[in-house]
Amino acid sequence: MRNTGDSYIHPLSEEIREFADSIKGNSSGTEAFIKNLLAWFDENVTYSRINRPNYPLQRSDLDLLQMKCGTCGDYSNLIVSCLISLGVPAKYAMIGRDAYGDPQDHICAAAEVDGRWVLIDATLPYRKWFGYDCPHKEYELVDPGEFERRMREIERECEFRALANRIPDFTGLLYAPWIHDEVVYSTDDRLDSCFYLISVNGPKDWCLSVTYMSYTREGGKTPVTAAVSPYGEDYAFSVKTPASIWDQNQWGGMVPKDGVPEGSRSEELKRMQANMEKNVIRILRAVRLVPDPDVIID
Repeated sequence: MRNTGDSYIHPLSEEIREFADSIKGNSSGTEAFIKNLLAWFDENVTYSRINRPNYPLQRSDLDLLQMKCGTCGDYSNLIVSCLISLGVPAKYAMIGRDAYGDPQDHICAAAEVDGRWVLIDATLPYRKWFGYDCPHKEYELVDPGEFERRMREIERECEFRALANRIPDFTGLLYAPWIHDEVVYSTDDRLDSCFYLISVNGPKDWCLSVTYMSYTREGGKTPVTAAVSPYGEDYAFSVKTPASIWDQNQWGGMVPKDGVPEGSRSEELKRMQANMEKNVIRILRAVRLVPDPDVIID
């Protein structure tokens, strides 16, 4: 991780200017530049904080360029910075209800194009179908200075909570518990991923939630979720039509891994368990909740 100083964005830096120019290429106009930038995200960036789960709490534009991974706020820092470097008015959009009408705690960028503000969302699934001029339903536009002020305040709150609970090593997980999202199935009409979110109260009091997310242009669903903790691995299946994709009332009772009914062993569950086999221990080692045998401590 490079030293990026105190700011989330560095639109006047040589690195950002060179990067923005390379994305712009021979294209003409703001819309073309933004679509080129979204295509760059397709090829180069993953939604993950596994590599640096705890610090920095908010990844700057330069951090994202170096790491090639982050989450929605980190993505937005790079987009806003590039737009400003090209002289395009840019803001952040704090999303309350997304393009599907679901409640979300989400961030994307916004650019003024032809006299109106256009939302730019580099996070999947929105990027697949709506990246440019994303039709989020409820949002607040925030200037870069105000965005950073708000995020710094949340950073301080998370640092205080971590110290108060004697878990300073887990400050980053309090700030950004959504630690990883990985595509497991994709066609032109569908995008499925496994979304990992971790909650930590202490070294032996934690839960890694894994939710299977399945989206089309028209909407999303979550057929199965899992909870991994020091006590085991349990699953729940959607048995009711949810009011929103995060509706907790949709789930049936939790069952242990070896107690999943035969009728629930769907293709989605098979993809999810294969992805968990690859990522659960990797994530728990990264956040230091289980020992990493490759790390030698003197």
